Amino acid sequence: MEAIGMPDTRQQSEEYIRQCLGGSYQEDLISAYLDSSPEMVRWMEGNSEVKFFGLPFPDYHMDRKGAAYGRTVMTRPYDGRRLKRLVRQIRYPLQGMSAFGSMQTPLGEIGTWQKPWASWRNMKFVSSSLLRYGADLIFYGKGTDLCNGNALVGRLLESVTKTRITLWSNTPAIEPILDQGRVAGLVVRQEGRDLRIQAKKGVVLATGGFARSASLSRKYLPFSDYTAAPRGNTGDGIGLGIASGGHLPAPNKDNGLWAPISELHGPKGQVRHFPHQALDRSKPRCILVDGDGLRFANESAPYQPFGHDTHAAGVQKHFIIGDSVFLRRYGMGLALPFPYPVSRYLMRHYLVSAPTIRELARKLRINEENLAATVEKFNGYAREGRDPDFHRGEAIYDQAYGDASNKPNPCLGPLEKPPFYALPLYPGNVSTMYGLETNINAQVLDGSGKAVPGLYAVGADMNNPMKGFYPGGGCTLGPGMVFGYRAGLHIAGKL
Repeated sequence: MEAIGMPDTRQQSEEYIRQCLGGSYQEDLISAYLDSSPEMVRWMEGNSEVKFFGLPFPDYHMDRKGAAYGRTVMTRPYDGRRLKRLVRQIRYPLQGMSAFGSMQTPLGEIGTWQKPWASWRNMKFVSSSLLRYGADLIFYGKGTDLCNGNALVGRLLESVTKTRITLWSNTPAIEPILDQGRVAGLVVRQEGRDLRIQAKKGVVLATGGFARSASLSRKYLPFSDYTAAPRGNTGDGIGLGIASGGHLPAPNKDNGLWAPISELHGPKGQVRHFPHQALDRSKPRCILVDGDGLRFANESAPYQPFGHDTHAAGVQKHFIIGDSVFLRRYGMGLALPFPYPVSRYLMRHYLVSAPTIRELARKLRINEENLAATVEKFNGYAREGRDPDFHRGEAIYDQAYGDASNKPNPCLGPLEKPPFYALPLYPGNVSTMYGLETNINAQVLDGSGKAVPGLYAVGADMNNPMKGFYPGGGCTLGPGMVFGYRAGLHIAGKL
């Protein structure tokens, strides 16, 4: 934050989190998080290939005391060619957040791609990126210019290759090895063989939570069928923790990180889920309506509050609707902006198109009169630059994810250029935020509050210290890295 001219203090950060969490604020966990966050960043930059930078984005609730710009920490882009063939093992980014399958770009360059002919610099960047991607496909089979989360994984992977650490993929943990109440290792299955792996210091659970577990997700999450979490996140870590003596605390106010989810059905029956967190629904020239053709929330709100509004309204299916300018300028979910083609999304009925709003309503089987009246009313608001119904575009967060070049309101624009497009959405989640109860050093606790010897849980396997609230970007990954750092220090006898 200092590097981008946005100073902060621990007291101000603590006050903001306290304001957001209210009665769910747990003093010891948040204090440990705030104390160790800057330490973790310095340690990672000094002892690994991971490099960070500050992003001048606002906190999600800028009306709360202590809120600030610049607390979002991003990973610097990474040249995956440094990993050679190992780069192929890094998970592809979500389609819709990359082009042509695996071509990525930094968040700050999205505007460059939207206006490639606006300047010599833009044209040079876009053309060189395309040329590099073509070469990458020939030599590596995928793009190697890694950004955002892929950049973090790539940098961590290079760091591991420089140590004596051995990575075993496709090796599930089956059960814990217990020695007089202490977790002394794990039984794992590798290539059909069960192996007993001894752990002298401890076992760290970091398996990504349970969003893909049919039993756990249906017990703890609303609308659990719709998730953008990886398929392997089936609650293995939580099961191992409970089998070792750990326990789940009382559920949080929210046990998941909410987002509208769209579905693309493939030709062989496969289904791909995409989370609509901010990049499309915050932009002008679109609205979200329920099954009756009525707006029900501020389309540009942060994803967690938007999820609350969706649940409160009882909406089980909704639609993002935009005109042709919206689609080609900003994209809709998996359908990327111009010049990326969208015909296959129309053929697979991911997108629905019609020459008029009324015909679009008929295709969607929603009330024709309602949708026409909703669009007409919204268009009037958009031309005035104010939304008295849901106050879209008034909050600083809304404006940050809108289009600053759109006047008078970066989030409001009329739907007036045919054809019109719609995309069905479902309330869902991106990740779970509920897990094993842990202490300030990420040690798993039993039902009496005592640490289970030798067992730690981090990331989505630990109960998130934000307790389901979401003060700002990174409130899942940030605690995951910070408490992973604290677990490492504790295992090494330095805490």
